[in-house]
Amino acid sequence: MSPEQGWDRYKNTFTNIADPGAWTKRITELEALTADQELAESEPGQQSHYTHRLHLAGRTIEGRAVRALCGVFFVPTQDHAARQPCPDCQARFSELPA
Repeated sequence: MSPEQGWDRYKNTFTNIADPGAWTKRITELEALTADQELAESEPGQQSHYTHRLHLAGRTIEGRAVRALCGVFFVPTQDHAARQPCPDCQARFSELPA
């Protein structure tokens, strides 16, 4: 499973491949899924993040990533009320002028 949160950004690609062994593990998983003709499932994130609301609805519908206040890239597809809020996002949001 690939995570829905905690991605790094490289140019216009969002990835979590910087972790040691991630390439090899992901290639093995994808080869097995292809051989079995199955679709990959994603691993839900553990926190809800704060992000700018500009184009949020469109990106949610399109499945495109957004950047949270804490710097994490994620695809906004989850019910944010069901997750614990990100402490870094909360701290940065509280520093914004009202």
